[in-house]
Amino acid sequence: MTINRAEVFRLAWAFAKADLWSLRLPASCLRSLFRAALVRAWADVKLMTARRAAERAAPVRPAEEVRRDLLSWECKDSLRGSDWTRLEALRAELRVALDREALPIAA
Repeated sequence: MTINRAEVFRLAWAFAKADLWSLRLPASCLRSLFRAALVRAWADVKLMTARRAAERAAPVRPAEEVRRDLLSWECKDSLRGSDWTRLEALRAELRVALDREALPIAA
């Protein structure tokens, strides 16, 4: 699991600029906001990298199987709260399965 430092710094500067704008501070305060932004960016990128690694390691069902399961859930007469949650999970699983089929990851 490698973390792209350039990505961390780009995100940190974006966070610092957003904080500068939201606090309505002058541009001279940008560098003072960078430290907190860098901590936030590091945590975000670390979390995203861990999620990507977990997605790669998780077994993925074939897209066609996920589509069938998704269709059966979408064709129900009525949907409750937990059904909507399950539908979103199936849609996310379908996106991962389609991505994996489009770009196979070398082990």
